[in-house]
Amino acid sequence: MTNLIVMAKVTVRPQYTSQASALLIELACKSEQESGCLSYKIFPSLDEGNVFTTLEVWESSEAEMQHWNTDHLKTIIAKLNPLLATEARIEKYSEVKTI
Repeated sequence: MTNLIVMAKVTVRPQYTSQASALLIELACKSEQESGCLSYKIFPSLDEGNVFTTLEVWESSEAEMQHWNTDHLKTIIAKLNPLLATEARIEKYSEVKTI
């Protein structure tokens, strides 16, 4: 089965950058403990201090779908949403296997 790659671009209002960063770190730590999560990384933009990209690797789309039902994700999203400057952009990709 092919891994599912999820990238989310999160743009927060500048005054909430530290709070948002802490919430994203908490989310990554808790998500990496989930069954089916192979990796969950956070990348702050070097050009825009209030922009973060998360890169998630899941064993399957089913594992990623279960992630959306976790209490920690629901709680963190509820705390993060008021800090956003724009709606988070989420994109899903499959992985190309190389030789």
